[in-house]
Amino acid sequence: MLKKLIVHNFALIEYLNLDFDKTLSVITGETGSGKSLVLDALSSVLGGRCNTQNIRSGAQKYQIEALVDVSKSPKAIQWLEEKGFSYENGEVIIKKELSLDGKSRIQIGTSLAPFQYLKDFGALIAEIHRQNDQLYILDKNTQLEILDNFALTNAMKNEVSESFKTYITLKNRLEELENLRTEKLRNIDLRKYQIEEISDADLKSDEEDSLLKEENLLINGEKLIENYNVILNSMDISEGSIISLFAPILNSSEKITLINPEFQVNKEEFNDIYIRLKELYNTICDEMEEIFFSPERLDFVQSRIDLINRLKKKYGKTIKEILNFKKEAESELETLLSSNEQYDSLKNQLNKVIDHLSELSVKLSKQRRNAIPEMEIELQKEFAKLGMKDAKLQVVLRWEESSDGEVQNGNKTYLLNETGLDKVEFYFTANTGEKPRPIRKIASGGEISRVMLALKSIMGRDGYEKILIFDEIDSGIGGEVANNVGEKLKQISEDHQVILITHLQQIAAIGAEHIKVEKEVVKGRTVSKVRQLKTKERAQELAKMISGENITKGALEHAKELLFQKAV
Repeated sequence: MLKKLIVHNFALIEYLNLDFDKTLSVITGETGSGKSLVLDALSSVLGGRCNTQNIRSGAQKYQIEALVDVSKSPKAIQWLEEKGFSYENGEVIIKKELSLDGKSRIQIGTSLAPFQYLKDFGALIAEIHRQNDQLYILDKNTQLEILDNFALTNAMKNEVSESFKTYITLKNRLEELENLRTEKLRNIDLRKYQIEEISDADLKSDEEDSLLKEENLLINGEKLIENYNVILNSMDISEGSIISLFAPILNSSEKITLINPEFQVNKEEFNDIYIRLKELYNTICDEMEEIFFSPERLDFVQSRIDLINRLKKKYGKTIKEILNFKKEAESELETLLSSNEQYDSLKNQLNKVIDHLSELSVKLSKQRRNAIPEMEIELQKEFAKLGMKDAKLQVVLRWEESSDGEVQNGNKTYLLNETGLDKVEFYFTANTGEKPRPIRKIASGGEISRVMLALKSIMGRDGYEKILIFDEIDSGIGGEVANNVGEKLKQISEDHQVILITHLQQIAAIGAEHIKVEKEVVKGRTVSKVRQLKTKERAQELAKMISGENITKGALEHAKELLFQKAV
């Protein structure tokens, strides 16, 4: 509920400081006195738009502050907590400033807030019903909410909403997987190819060095054999070779040793050299025999080296890195293949959620449809009491057909949303014989206000308190109808705070609080003054509303009687 409203420099209002009753407050005053400015200021601080023309002439900005008790509005408290705005003892302060340069400053609790947050919060705590405004009741989502309140289907709607959120989460995840699936399939094929290519190469970690050595030998095979033959020909036992020359050396060494035993050392060294030369000769012969020069083998070795070099360009600088790449590719392939299993599992889960959601939504729609006839009958009774005996409101319920729909019914599919299958729109006619049409297209401001009253009357308590603001709801009515409207307002104020502008004494009399707006000239400037009337002043004001500026004794007595009836 609204507890206090403070306004600085808003149009004709220089300063205003009002405390509001928790039930019903009425605002009265002469035409042009500035009554609507109070609601304009209240609308602005609750998320309505105002421009710099609303800044009082000579001022740099307007400032509006509202103290709101949200202790009986769980939705508002939840919103504040989710957005991180502070409140204390169930109360929150809202402030709004607008400067001449068009810059605005909005504060909720102790924190600055964007305009959209103010608008969203205002919609949670208040409904403003004004003539020529896009009113609350014209919104189709609101119309569905009204039907659910009457049909007592909010619990089921919440269940549908939670199920729908789960469905959307799974659907989005599945769509992400589907978008990635083609890419993943390509990656699977790529990884399979890479693994197969490396596997087919059958690489060994030390293979490259040995291949390079073999290539070098094969390339230079003829030159090697040629030089090996030169060495062997110089060393073999043929006449004139190195080994054949050692026979006389050894023979002479033996003779010298017989004469000079000290030569024995030299003899042994010559003998060792001879033995080593023969061994070296045999080794070289073996090596030369092992030299295998084959163009086919050279082609194979070089092809193998080329293969390794190609793989190195793709997968790593060394064979070790190539083999590590293969290991990582095998691991990734396993993950990619398991993601396909995840996709299938998620799809099965999604199908189960859709089935459950569809079943719930159909059940919810049935309950709504069953409640519509009773709701329409009750509304017609209320319209008659509010001076619209020929008025009729029809609740039209439709399912949205779409090829992308989730719910199958016969040969058609229908779209789901967080409120179920139903699209609701109120159709209205105020006159007998006229075909009902969408209420947003044909109803006048006064009619819409009374429709809202009728709806509030049949719905009873919504489950949480709201601020209901009505601007001239009594337009075009009088007499007994005005009394009935007043009674409805009083009834509604038991569950919601009601603030309204009225020109009718019957409605003004029911207010728990009476606020009067007057226009005065102060220091050569026009200002709108706002004050709360006491009991005696209220009788005077009601009498003036009855008989005009010249208050008659009869008018004053009638005013006192109205106040007495209201008190009783």
